Amino acid sequence: MSLSVLSSQDSQADSKLFSAPRWGAWSAFLIIVSFYLSQAVGMWMVQMAVTFGLGGLAGVGEASTLAQTWALPLSLALGTIGGGMVSWQVATSRAKPSLDLDWLLELLGKSYDLRILWRFMVLGLSLGLGFFALTEYGVLPADDLPQPLFDAMNHAPLFLQIGWVLMFVLLFPLVEEVVFRGFFFTGLSQSWGSSVAGVVTTFVFVSVHMPKVLEFWPALVSVTLIGALTVWFRIRSGNLAPGIAMHSTYNATLVAAAFLTQPAS
Repeated sequence: MSLSVLSSQDSQADSKLFSAPRWGAWSAFLIIVSFYLSQAVGMWMVQMAVTFGLGGLAGVGEASTLAQTWALPLSLALGTIGGGMVSWQVATSRAKPSLDLDWLLELLGKSYDLRILWRFMVLGLSLGLGFFALTEYGVLPADDLPQPLFDAMNHAPLFLQIGWVLMFVLLFPLVEEVVFRGFFFTGLSQSWGSSVAGVVTTFVFVSVHMPKVLEFWPALVSVTLIGALTVWFRIRSGNLAPGIAMHSTYNATLVAAAFLTQPAS
């Protein structure tokens, strides 16, 4: 696939990067640590609330089943949204000059030519199919692979399955791209330059997906590719639209594969 469509925007990328609000490396790390800490605390609080709430409404066995079904997707969704809001507040408070919402909209692709995003969606589809082929036919039998999130999605009621799909395809890619390739990469680049920032951003992105990437090498390869390609698109285009398109399509491919290959009831 040709990615030459990015070349015409090379001259604009650096100017957009350094005309962004100033954070620097210290603030960049503070933003991303704030995101994961607040996400973890939010997930724990939601899981406790769901467990105790359902425990008071049903018997022990029924409450346990309901809690397991509801707690994980609710905690992931609310924890991620809460973490994103906290990271936005930290980024806003640390930005010098103040963070302009128009800058964020431009970063998300407000003026990007959306007609060429299909190229990145095809790339995301290819990466998803490649990972699926490795897991199904190249490494281990499908039933032996640890995939708790997909298993939870497959066994959830229909309305929760819809929520799972929205999280995988929309919420997670959008929040991760804004936090990593938006705030984090921009702050590191302002202190260390784009090349070093790209390597560090990719390394941290892979690290937060542990231990899965250490236990299963195709996951390490796919997460590293996603991290490296999205940060490269960020550097070349000056915004997040290509990375979001690829990341979302990659996740959508894995979600579709999980539904299509689930064992019959």
